[in-house]
Amino acid sequence: MDYRIEVLDFEVEIVGIQQNVVTKDAFTIIPKLWEDANKNGLLQRLIDMSWENPQCKMERILGVCGKQAAITDEEFVYFLGCRYIGKIPSDMEKIVIPKSTWAVFPNITDAWKRLYTEWLPTSGYELADLPCIENHLAPDRVPNSELWVPVKG
Repeated sequence: MDYRIEVLDFEVEIVGIQQNVVTKDAFTIIPKLWEDANKNGLLQRLIDMSWENPQCKMERILGVCGKQAAITDEEFVYFLGCRYIGKIPSDMEKIVIPKSTWAVFPNITDAWKRLYTEWLPTSGYELADLPCIENHLAPDRVPNSELWVPVKG
């Protein structure tokens, strides 16, 4: 699997909204959350916010998956947001991702399908105790999405 290692030596503040997701229904619930965010204008607000004070390669719209990279619970919290430093809008929340090391994979869908069965067992890395983050880039970028997986190793 194609990947790169990124070391973020600073905290990343992410602002957005969260929703509880039943793990077995994640591939239905999460796309619906994105669709609703597009319809109600939240997505455009996040896109606009993401351009303020760019901080790192974790850019644009982010989907933070749970609290740990290994999603083993029946439910997890999905946080739809963007990297942002500033006053938090009243209808949003903030989470902070600490300094950390990441394996970054192009193409979120393919990465999710192969991460735990192919890459992790042979990579020499262990998952760190942080969430995986879906990084949705501009539509004209190739690739236009990345999966950031927290690692130690």
